Amino acid sequence: MIRRLITRLFFHDQGQDLTEYSLLIAMLALAVVAIFSSTGATAASVWSGAGATLTTASATADGGSATGSSGNGSGSSGHGDHDHDYR
Repeated sequence: MIRRLITRLFFHDQGQDLTEYSLLIAMLALAVVAIFSSTGATAASVWSGAGATLTTASATADGGSATGSSGNGSGSSGHGDHDHDYR
């Protein structure tokens, strides 16, 4: 009787699969959280750097010189950066 109980204890594995899958899902969830937390900080720094660059570019474009250089090399009449020669 004890022999049968010990044999059944070692070979009875109905709940073992559920436990293994639960542990596997928990480990994957922890890995995903770790990846997203480190990636989130990197993405935030990229977005803030891009925002700073765009803010600087916008301020430069709004307060830029109005000497007549349109940047296209076509010899425009010289009314600031917003003058375009569409010939």
